[in-house]
This record gives sequence, C-alpha cells and structure tokens, in this order.
Amino acid sequence: MGIISKIIGAVLAGVGFFIVYIGMTTTNDILTLFLGSIVMVMGFSLLTARSSEDATIKPPPPTVTEIQCDNPECEFKEIRDFEKGDYVLKPLSVRCPKCESNLTIQGVYMVREEPENKIEI
Repeated sequence: MGIISKIIGAVLAGVGFFIVYIGMTTTNDILTLFLGSIVMVMGFSLLTARSSEDATIKPPPPTVTEIQCDNPECEFKEIRDFEKGDYVLKPLSVRCPKCESNLTIQGVYMVREEPENKIEI
C-alpha cells in the first residue's frame, strides 16, 4: 500500500479513537462506541495492510519421494522427484528392476536448502 493509504489509516484510527473517547465521556451511547470502534479498525487495517508488490511469493521447497523394493533381500532404492498423489506406503504398479518384486513408497521428504550466508565458527 502507498503512503497515502497509510496516512488515511492513521487519520481514521485517530478519528475512531476520538469518537470512542467522546462516546465514553459525554454521551455514554453504545452506538457511538461501536461506530468509533469500527472506524478505528478500518484505520488500523489500512495502516497494517501490505500491497501485493511488498509480498514476495516464495516457491515451495523441492520435494522428493523415496521408493524401495518390498523384497527384504533386495536392496533396491530409488529417489525421484515428488509427483502429485505420492504418499508413504503407497504400492506402485512398477516392478523392481533387480528382482521383479513390488515397489512401495517409503518416504516423502522436503529437500532442505542451505542458507547462502552461513556463518562458520
């Protein structure tokens, strides 16, 4: 949001506070208190609002799927990119290339990215 909306928000918050103050000290009217509260909320909403230009959308982290053979004697293991519909212990229709047993998804992991400015001690 621009500077103008911040100024309008500050003015509305101030006017709302003044209306609430007047409602509490002079009239004791519940409608005046309610109106002042609504104006204050609108003002604070404009003050704290962020524009779409300020918000940076971070892409989701890379996710991988770990596939293992169901045969305990076979040590086949494959890691591939996550595909929609993958879940842990999902049996796959593809057969093991080593022993022709069934394959099962054993894990779904997010790949952790190391920070670029890592401080080493």
